Amino acid sequence: MNIQKAEKKQTKISIIGGGIAGITTAFHLGKKGYKVNLIDPLINSEINNLSPKNGTQASLGVLMGNIYKRSKGRAFLLRNKSMKLWKEWLTQINYSKSDCILNKPLIKLANSEKEYEAMIELSNNKQKYGIELLNKDSLEFWNSTFETKLIGGLISHEDGRLNPIKLIKSLMQSLDQIKINKIGINVSRISKSNNLNDKSWNITLENNQSINQDYIVICSALNTQKLLKPLGYEILLEPILGQVIELELKKSILNWKEWPAILNYQSINFIHLNSNHLLIGATIERGSQSSLTEKQEMLNLKNTAPKWMINASICNEWSGIRARPISEPSPLLKELEPGLLINTGHYRNGVLLAPACAEWIGLKIEESQ
Repeated sequence: MNIQKAEKKQTKISIIGGGIAGITTAFHLGKKGYKVNLIDPLINSEINNLSPKNGTQASLGVLMGNIYKRSKGRAFLLRNKSMKLWKEWLTQINYSKSDCILNKPLIKLANSEKEYEAMIELSNNKQKYGIELLNKDSLEFWNSTFETKLIGGLISHEDGRLNPIKLIKSLMQSLDQIKINKIGINVSRISKSNNLNDKSWNITLENNQSINQDYIVICSALNTQKLLKPLGYEILLEPILGQVIELELKKSILNWKEWPAILNYQSINFIHLNSNHLLIGATIERGSQSSLTEKQEMLNLKNTAPKWMINASICNEWSGIRARPISEPSPLLKELEPGLLINTGHYRNGVLLAPACAEWIGLKIEESQ
Protein backbone atom coordinates (compact mmCIF):
# COMPACT_ATOMS: atom_id res chain seq x y z
CA MET A 1 0.00 0.00 0.00
CA ASN A 2 2.85 2.39 0.87
CA ILE A 3 4.49 1.61 -2.49
CA GLN A 4 1.25 2.54 -4.28
CA LYS A 5 1.03 5.82 -2.35
CA ALA A 6 4.66 6.63 -3.16
CA GLU A 7 4.01 5.96 -6.86
CA LYS A 8 0.99 8.27 -6.81
CA LYS A 9 3.01 11.06 -5.24
CA GLN A 10 5.49 10.73 -8.10
CA THR A 11 2.71 10.81 -10.71
CA LYS A 12 2.21 14.36 -11.95
CA ILE A 13 -1.18 15.39 -13.30
CA SER A 14 -2.27 18.75 -14.69
CA ILE A 15 -5.94 19.65 -14.95
CA ILE A 16 -6.74 22.47 -17.36
CA GLY A 17 -9.94 24.37 -16.52
CA GLY A 18 -11.21 25.76 -13.22
CA GLY A 19 -14.96 25.20 -13.48
CA ILE A 20 -16.78 22.57 -11.45
CA ALA A 21 -15.40 19.71 -13.61
CA GLY A 22 -11.80 20.82 -13.12
CA ILE A 23 -12.15 21.61 -9.42
CA THR A 24 -13.82 18.30 -8.54
CA THR A 25 -11.35 16.31 -10.65
CA ALA A 26 -8.49 18.01 -8.81
CA PHE A 27 -10.18 17.28 -5.47
CA HIS A 28 -10.71 13.59 -6.29
CA LEU A 29 -7.20 13.01 -7.64
CA GLY A 30 -5.62 14.99 -4.80
CA LYS A 31 -7.46 12.88 -2.23
CA LYS A 32 -6.10 9.81 -4.02
CA GLY A 33 -2.57 11.05 -3.38
CA TYR A 34 -1.53 12.31 -6.81
CA LYS A 35 0.54 15.45 -7.32
CA VAL A 36 -1.93 17.76 -9.05
CA ASN A 37 -1.80 21.14 -10.80
CA LEU A 38 -5.05 22.98 -11.44
CA ILE A 39 -4.51 25.50 -14.23
CA ASP A 40 -6.89 28.36 -15.04
CA PRO A 41 -6.14 32.09 -15.50
CA LEU A 42 -9.04 32.95 -13.15
CA ILE A 43 -8.40 30.26 -10.55
CA ASN A 44 -7.46 32.77 -7.83
CA SER A 45 -10.10 35.39 -8.65
CA GLU A 46 -13.08 36.30 -6.48
CA ILE A 47 -15.89 33.76 -6.47
CA ASN A 48 -19.36 35.24 -6.95
CA ASN A 49 -22.29 34.86 -9.32
CA LEU A 50 -22.99 38.56 -9.95
CA SER A 51 -19.89 38.75 -12.13
CA PRO A 52 -19.39 35.05 -12.91
CA LYS A 53 -15.98 33.87 -14.09
CA ASN A 54 -17.33 30.64 -15.60
CA GLY A 55 -20.56 28.77 -16.28
CA THR A 56 -20.49 27.09 -12.86
CA GLN A 57 -20.55 30.36 -10.92
CA ALA A 58 -23.53 31.50 -13.00
CA SER A 59 -25.45 28.27 -12.45
CA LEU A 60 -28.20 27.45 -9.96
CA GLY A 61 -26.59 24.20 -8.80
CA VAL A 62 -29.66 22.06 -9.52
CA LEU A 63 -29.34 18.32 -8.87
CA MET A 64 -31.96 16.45 -10.89
CA GLY A 65 -30.35 13.06 -10.40
CA ASN A 66 -33.10 10.74 -9.21
CA ILE A 67 -35.92 12.35 -11.17
CA TYR A 68 -34.18 11.42 -14.43
CA LYS A 69 -36.61 9.43 -16.59
CA ARG A 70 -34.35 6.47 -17.42
CA SER A 71 -33.34 3.61 -15.13
CA LYS A 72 -30.38 2.31 -17.10
CA GLY A 73 -27.69 3.42 -19.52
CA ARG A 74 -24.67 5.72 -19.23
CA ALA A 75 -26.57 8.89 -18.35
CA PHE A 76 -28.53 7.16 -15.58
CA LEU A 77 -25.43 5.52 -14.13
CA LEU A 78 -23.54 8.82 -14.02
CA ARG A 79 -26.44 10.52 -12.25
CA ASN A 80 -26.93 7.66 -9.82
CA LYS A 81 -23.24 7.52 -8.94
CA SER A 82 -22.99 11.31 -8.54
CA MET A 83 -25.96 11.50 -6.16
CA LYS A 84 -24.26 8.92 -3.93
CA LEU A 85 -20.86 10.60 -4.17
CA TRP A 86 -22.18 14.07 -3.34
CA LYS A 87 -23.43 12.76 0.01
CA GLU A 88 -19.91 11.51 0.79
CA TRP A 89 -18.08 14.52 -0.63
CA LEU A 90 -20.11 17.12 1.26
CA THR A 91 -18.89 15.64 4.54
CA GLN A 92 -15.29 16.03 3.31
CA ILE A 93 -15.32 19.53 1.80
CA ASN A 94 -17.10 21.52 4.50
CA TYR A 95 -14.20 23.35 6.16
CA SER A 96 -15.80 26.79 5.96
CA LYS A 97 -18.18 28.45 8.43
CA SER A 98 -20.89 28.59 5.77
CA ASP A 99 -21.08 24.89 5.08
CA CYS A 100 -22.46 23.78 1.73
CA ILE A 101 -25.46 21.49 2.10
CA LEU A 102 -27.81 19.75 -0.31
CA ASN A 103 -31.11 21.58 0.05
CA LYS A 104 -34.09 19.31 -0.69
CA PRO A 105 -36.62 18.48 -2.12
CA LEU A 106 -37.35 19.17 -5.80
CA ILE A 107 -40.88 19.59 -7.16
CA LYS A 108 -41.76 19.43 -10.84
CA LEU A 109 -45.14 20.66 -12.11
CA ALA A 110 -46.99 19.49 -15.22
CA ASN A 111 -49.38 21.58 -17.30
CA SER A 112 -49.99 18.96 -20.00
CA GLU A 113 -51.44 15.46 -19.99
CA LYS A 114 -48.39 14.08 -21.79
CA GLU A 115 -46.02 15.49 -19.17
CA TYR A 116 -48.14 14.14 -16.33
CA GLU A 117 -48.36 10.67 -17.87
CA ALA A 118 -44.55 10.58 -17.90
CA MET A 119 -44.58 11.59 -14.23
CA ILE A 120 -46.96 8.77 -13.33
CA GLU A 121 -44.66 6.26 -15.02
CA LEU A 122 -41.64 7.75 -13.30
CA SER A 123 -43.24 7.61 -9.84
CA ASN A 124 -44.18 3.95 -10.40
CA ASN A 125 -40.64 3.03 -11.50
CA LYS A 126 -38.66 5.07 -9.00
CA GLN A 127 -40.40 4.91 -5.65
CA LYS A 128 -37.20 3.59 -4.05
CA TYR A 129 -35.46 6.82 -5.09
CA GLY A 130 -37.87 8.94 -3.06
CA ILE A 131 -40.14 10.01 -5.92
CA GLU A 132 -43.92 10.31 -5.66
CA LEU A 133 -46.81 12.21 -7.21
CA LEU A 134 -48.02 15.38 -5.54
CA ASN A 135 -51.13 15.01 -3.42
CA LYS A 136 -54.32 16.98 -4.01
CA ASP A 137 -53.63 19.63 -1.33
CA SER A 138 -50.17 20.36 -2.67
CA LEU A 139 -51.48 20.62 -6.22
CA GLU A 140 -54.16 23.07 -5.10
CA PHE A 141 -51.47 25.22 -3.49
CA TRP A 142 -49.49 25.41 -6.73
CA ASN A 143 -52.63 26.08 -8.77
CA SER A 144 -53.37 29.00 -6.47
CA THR A 145 -49.75 30.24 -6.53
CA PHE A 146 -49.41 30.19 -10.32
CA GLU A 147 -53.04 31.20 -10.98
CA THR A 148 -53.56 28.34 -13.38
CA LYS A 149 -54.94 24.80 -13.67
CA LEU A 150 -52.10 22.30 -13.44
CA ILE A 151 -52.54 18.69 -14.51
CA GLY A 152 -50.31 17.28 -11.77
CA GLY A 153 -46.86 17.24 -10.25
CA LEU A 154 -44.03 15.18 -8.83
CA ILE A 155 -41.88 15.48 -5.73
CA SER A 156 -38.35 14.09 -5.53
CA HIS A 157 -37.33 13.97 -1.87
CA GLU A 158 -33.61 13.32 -2.53
CA ASP A 159 -33.02 15.75 -5.41
CA GLY A 160 -32.44 19.43 -4.78
CA ARG A 161 -29.82 22.16 -4.96
CA LEU A 162 -26.24 22.88 -3.99
CA ASN A 163 -25.54 26.60 -3.76
CA PRO A 164 -22.80 26.86 -6.44
CA ILE A 165 -20.93 29.76 -4.81
CA LYS A 166 -20.77 28.06 -1.40
CA LEU A 167 -19.85 24.81 -3.13
CA ILE A 168 -16.93 26.29 -5.08
CA LYS A 169 -15.64 28.15 -2.02
CA SER A 170 -15.75 24.96 0.06
CA LEU A 171 -14.04 22.97 -2.68
CA MET A 172 -11.33 25.60 -3.08
CA GLN A 173 -10.60 25.45 0.64
CA SER A 174 -10.42 21.68 0.34
CA LEU A 175 -7.91 21.96 -2.51
CA ASP A 176 -5.70 24.05 -0.23
CA GLN A 177 -6.04 21.46 2.52
CA ILE A 178 -4.79 18.67 0.24
CA LYS A 179 -2.11 20.93 -1.30
CA ILE A 180 -3.33 21.16 -4.89
CA ASN A 181 -1.06 23.54 -6.81
CA LYS A 182 -3.16 26.31 -8.41
CA ILE A 183 -1.65 28.00 -11.47
CA GLY A 184 -3.40 31.19 -12.57
CA ILE A 185 -1.97 31.41 -16.09
CA ASN A 186 -3.43 30.53 -19.49
CA VAL A 187 -2.24 27.40 -21.30
CA SER A 188 -1.01 28.29 -24.78
CA ARG A 189 -0.14 24.78 -25.97
CA ILE A 190 0.01 21.13 -25.00
CA SER A 191 2.31 18.66 -26.73
CA LYS A 192 3.96 15.29 -26.37
CA SER A 193 7.36 15.33 -24.73
CA ASN A 194 10.27 14.60 -27.10
CA ASN A 195 12.67 13.70 -24.32
CA LEU A 196 12.40 10.03 -23.34
CA ASN A 197 13.71 10.85 -19.86
CA ASP A 198 10.96 13.41 -19.27
CA LYS A 199 7.31 12.94 -18.42
CA SER A 200 4.94 12.03 -21.28
CA TRP A 201 3.35 15.44 -21.84
CA ASN A 202 4.39 19.06 -21.97
CA ILE A 203 2.29 22.11 -21.12
CA THR A 204 3.43 25.53 -22.31
CA LEU A 205 1.94 28.46 -20.39
CA GLU A 206 1.43 31.97 -21.75
CA ASN A 207 4.45 33.20 -19.79
CA ASN A 208 6.52 30.58 -21.71
CA GLN A 209 6.90 28.45 -18.59
CA SER A 210 6.98 24.74 -19.45
CA ILE A 211 5.57 21.92 -17.30
CA ASN A 212 6.25 18.23 -17.88
CA GLN A 213 3.45 15.90 -16.76
CA ASP A 214 2.45 12.25 -16.78
CA TYR A 215 -1.20 13.08 -17.44
CA ILE A 216 -3.21 16.00 -18.74
CA VAL A 217 -6.94 16.23 -18.03
CA ILE A 218 -8.76 18.87 -20.08
CA CYS A 219 -11.85 20.32 -18.36
CA SER A 220 -11.92 23.64 -20.19
CA ALA A 221 -15.33 23.65 -21.91
CA LEU A 222 -15.17 25.57 -25.23
CA ASN A 223 -11.39 26.03 -24.96
CA THR A 224 -11.06 22.25 -25.33
CA GLN A 225 -11.25 22.57 -29.12
CA LYS A 226 -8.44 25.12 -29.29
CA LEU A 227 -6.10 23.01 -27.15
CA LEU A 228 -6.72 19.72 -28.95
CA LYS A 229 -6.87 20.80 -32.59
CA PRO A 230 -3.04 21.08 -32.97
CA LEU A 231 -2.85 17.44 -31.81
CA GLY A 232 -5.23 16.36 -34.57
CA TYR A 233 -8.42 16.02 -32.49
CA GLU A 234 -11.67 17.58 -33.65
CA ILE A 235 -13.88 18.02 -30.59
CA LEU A 236 -17.15 19.69 -31.61
CA LEU A 237 -18.75 21.84 -28.93
CA GLU A 238 -21.26 24.67 -29.14
CA PRO A 239 -21.96 27.46 -26.62
CA ILE A 240 -25.20 27.29 -24.67
CA LEU A 241 -26.20 30.18 -22.43
CA GLY A 242 -27.65 29.69 -18.96
CA GLN A 243 -29.58 32.67 -17.62
CA VAL A 244 -30.49 33.53 -14.03
CA ILE A 245 -32.69 36.43 -12.90
CA GLU A 246 -33.30 37.57 -9.34
CA LEU A 247 -36.79 38.99 -8.85
CA GLU A 248 -37.95 41.26 -6.06
CA LEU A 249 -41.66 40.70 -5.46
CA LYS A 250 -43.92 43.65 -4.68
CA LYS A 251 -45.73 41.55 -2.11
CA SER A 252 -44.47 38.52 -0.23
CA ILE A 253 -46.01 35.22 -1.24
CA LEU A 254 -47.81 33.53 1.62
CA ASN A 255 -46.77 30.04 2.68
CA TRP A 256 -43.16 30.16 1.49
CA LYS A 257 -42.72 27.09 3.71
CA GLU A 258 -44.53 25.11 1.00
CA TRP A 259 -41.79 25.93 -1.51
CA PRO A 260 -39.14 23.28 -2.10
CA ALA A 261 -35.42 23.89 -2.62
CA ILE A 262 -36.11 23.72 -6.38
CA LEU A 263 -39.39 24.16 -8.19
CA ASN A 264 -39.32 23.22 -11.87
CA TYR A 265 -42.19 24.49 -14.02
CA GLN A 266 -42.23 24.86 -17.83
CA SER A 267 -38.49 23.90 -17.86
CA ILE A 268 -37.69 26.89 -15.65
CA ASN A 269 -36.19 26.54 -12.17
CA PHE A 270 -37.54 28.66 -9.30
CA ILE A 271 -35.60 29.15 -6.05
CA HIS A 272 -37.05 30.96 -3.05
CA LEU A 273 -34.34 33.16 -1.48
CA ASN A 274 -36.25 35.04 1.24
CA SER A 275 -39.60 36.69 1.97
CA ASN A 276 -39.77 38.62 -1.29
CA HIS A 277 -36.86 37.49 -3.46
CA LEU A 278 -36.87 34.68 -5.98
CA LEU A 279 -34.37 33.29 -8.47
CA ILE A 280 -35.53 31.98 -11.82
CA GLY A 281 -33.21 30.36 -14.33
CA ALA A 282 -32.85 28.03 -17.26
CA THR A 283 -30.29 26.78 -19.78
CA ILE A 284 -32.27 27.03 -22.97
CA GLU A 285 -30.46 29.29 -25.39
CA ARG A 286 -27.90 28.58 -28.10
CA GLY A 287 -25.04 31.00 -28.50
CA SER A 288 -23.03 33.21 -26.15
CA GLN A 289 -25.19 36.35 -26.12
CA SER A 290 -28.45 36.55 -24.18
CA SER A 291 -31.61 37.11 -26.18
CA LEU A 292 -34.25 39.58 -25.00
CA THR A 293 -36.95 37.31 -26.46
CA GLU A 294 -35.78 34.27 -24.50
CA LYS A 295 -35.50 36.36 -21.36
CA GLN A 296 -39.04 37.71 -21.77
CA GLU A 297 -40.42 34.21 -22.36
CA MET A 298 -38.81 33.08 -19.12
CA LEU A 299 -40.16 36.10 -17.22
CA ASN A 300 -43.72 35.73 -18.48
CA LEU A 301 -43.79 31.90 -18.50
CA LYS A 302 -44.80 31.94 -22.15
CA ASN A 303 -47.70 34.32 -21.43
CA THR A 304 -48.96 32.38 -18.39
CA ALA A 305 -47.11 34.22 -15.60
CA PRO A 306 -49.07 34.97 -12.40
CA LYS A 307 -49.55 38.59 -11.25
CA TRP A 308 -46.79 38.37 -8.63
CA MET A 309 -44.27 37.57 -11.38
CA ILE A 310 -45.58 40.20 -13.78
CA ASN A 311 -45.41 42.89 -11.09
CA ALA A 312 -41.97 41.88 -9.80
CA SER A 313 -38.86 43.92 -10.53
CA ILE A 314 -35.47 42.58 -11.60
CA CYS A 315 -32.77 43.02 -8.91
CA ASN A 316 -29.92 41.18 -10.57
CA GLU A 317 -29.32 39.04 -13.60
CA TRP A 318 -26.36 37.05 -14.82
CA SER A 319 -25.51 34.43 -17.38
CA GLY A 320 -22.88 31.79 -18.00
CA ILE A 321 -21.71 29.95 -21.10
CA ARG A 322 -21.71 26.14 -21.06
CA ALA A 323 -20.31 23.76 -23.66
CA ARG A 324 -22.61 21.28 -25.37
CA PRO A 325 -21.25 18.42 -27.53
CA ILE A 326 -22.61 18.73 -31.06
CA SER A 327 -22.50 15.14 -32.28
CA GLU A 328 -21.94 13.11 -29.09
CA PRO A 329 -23.76 12.54 -25.79
CA SER A 330 -23.04 14.89 -22.92
CA PRO A 331 -20.69 14.89 -21.05
CA LEU A 332 -17.52 14.06 -22.98
CA LEU A 333 -15.44 11.58 -20.99
CA LYS A 334 -12.62 10.26 -23.12
CA GLU A 335 -9.09 8.94 -23.01
CA LEU A 336 -7.83 10.28 -26.32
CA GLU A 337 -4.46 8.55 -25.98
CA PRO A 338 -2.26 7.43 -23.07
CA GLY A 339 -1.95 10.31 -20.63
CA LEU A 340 -4.44 12.62 -22.38
CA LEU A 341 -8.01 12.70 -21.08
CA ILE A 342 -11.02 15.02 -21.37
CA ASN A 343 -13.83 15.69 -18.91
CA THR A 344 -15.96 18.43 -20.42
CA GLY A 345 -19.16 19.30 -22.32
CA HIS A 346 -21.48 18.87 -19.34
CA TYR A 347 -23.97 21.38 -20.73
CA ARG A 348 -26.83 21.52 -18.16
CA ASN A 349 -25.53 19.08 -15.58
CA GLY A 350 -22.06 20.26 -14.60
CA VAL A 351 -22.66 20.39 -10.84
CA LEU A 352 -24.81 17.26 -10.79
CA LEU A 353 -22.40 15.01 -12.71
CA ALA A 354 -19.09 16.39 -11.42
CA PRO A 355 -18.28 13.66 -8.83
CA ALA A 356 -18.97 10.69 -11.12
CA CYS A 357 -16.98 12.28 -13.95
CA ALA A 358 -14.05 12.97 -11.61
CA GLU A 359 -14.18 9.36 -10.45
CA TRP A 360 -14.16 8.15 -14.07
CA ILE A 361 -10.97 10.13 -14.70
CA GLY A 362 -9.39 8.65 -11.56
CA LEU A 363 -10.23 5.10 -12.62
CA LYS A 364 -8.77 5.63 -16.09
CA ILE A 365 -5.51 6.89 -14.59
CA GLU A 366 -5.35 3.95 -12.16
CA GLU A 367 -5.99 1.47 -15.00
CA SER A 368 -3.10 2.87 -17.02
CA GLN A 369 -0.52 2.61 -14.24
